[in-house]
Amino acid sequence: MNSRTRLAFFILKTHAGWIVRADGFVYPPCADQIDALTKAIREAQAAERLGFASVVLAQSAAGEPCHVRWCCAGNDGAAQAVMEPPYPIIPAMADILTPTSVSEERP
Repeated sequence: MNSRTRLAFFILKTHAGWIVRADGFVYPPCADQIDALTKAIREAQAAERLGFASVVLAQSAAGEPCHVRWCCAGNDGAAQAVMEPPYPIIPAMADILTPTSVSEERP
């Protein structure tokens, strides 16, 4: 997975509804979080078929941190849906997000 380009799909709550954001592109708002999750996983699977190491991260509510909800195939070749409990960012994808506190501490 480390040799592939990594791509993260974020499910975020906005005033317009639940959105999916990936690599600067924002998909149209979804009616609810389940619709956004379905769309994000479908797009992540398509990206994986094109050679990307994809992950889907979701907020539970506006302003909350994102947690991994789905990740691409690992060494065993099977994609994983991560439904409960949500896991924090997985190590192989950790550098996609830079926590605000870390970036603010750097001189």
